[in-house]
Amino acid sequence: MAISGSLLLYKNELLMLLYPQLALAEPVSVSAAGTIADGFSSGYALMPTADRPWFEVVDAEKNHYYYDANGTLLLERHYLGDTLSWLVELHHHLALNELGKDILGILGLLSIALITTGIVRWWPRRGSFSRALSVRWFNLFSKRGMQTLWQLHRFIGVTLFVPIVIVIITGTAIMYAAPVKSVLVSLFPQTQQQPLPPLPDKQASNWSQRLALVEQALPTAEARLLYLEEPQIRAKHQTEWHPNGRNYLQFTPSGTVAKVIDERSTALGNRVSNMIYPTHVAAIGGSLYLTVILLSGLALIVLPISGVWFYVKRRGQRLK
Repeated sequence: MAISGSLLLYKNELLMLLYPQLALAEPVSVSAAGTIADGFSSGYALMPTADRPWFEVVDAEKNHYYYDANGTLLLERHYLGDTLSWLVELHHHLALNELGKDILGILGLLSIALITTGIVRWWPRRGSFSRALSVRWFNLFSKRGMQTLWQLHRFIGVTLFVPIVIVIITGTAIMYAAPVKSVLVSLFPQTQQQPLPPLPDKQASNWSQRLALVEQALPTAEARLLYLEEPQIRAKHQTEWHPNGRNYLQFTPSGTVAKVIDERSTALGNRVSNMIYPTHVAAIGGSLYLTVILLSGLALIVLPISGVWFYVKRRGQRLK
């Protein structure tokens, strides 16, 4: 999980590295995206952004299609057809669908208990914190290497405790998204009404027309995700954390706007819940926060290795 998660922090960069044809000079325009989307009747589509300049369609079988501004198919990636697809499925649910999510949820809860007991065990009863964080370097394969392993383990665990906790708690919360949201809404039901313009009364029979209604229905948001089978648009406010937004334009079968949901008018608990995913994937905070989350991912690789290695060496010495 730590390895796949650390790599997926750079998913878009990895895509362009593996498939150079995706490195477009300019993002696909909204009008061009609408024209391409009209060719699909199921799945969903991701609108172009500065760091993801292509128009991407994901069909019901989880195959991905990437298009440029001219509607030219740049790339077709089949489900589990490359290393990146495997990384996504392994990280999301161990490539085991709902069973994998259940396993990851349980492991996440156990991990929270493990790191909490670790910090409690480390906490200095006597002496200074700086001394309790010192690391003396010896050959890890020597007898004194045990000392280095233990000191390295505690140093990484303590200095990166906060971001490690953030990563594990948010990751576990994603596995239990529905109950977590329900609890948060119950705890924080407060709402703050946002003035919205009247529902657009124009009939939209294609995606270009539907996308044109976003600015009218949600003036401060832009379209980020299209649900292609039962037409619906997700939009993102500039100040919103979630990279795809949590605002919705829902359409009637005849093509008129049936409902507009502004995330800012929902319960505070729902808004907090919508911050969990962007916090986990470092969609906020810029390069500094991204670096911190990457370090926590690397720490979650080193901690089990150093911990198990120390345990095995200590057990081996006791058996001699």
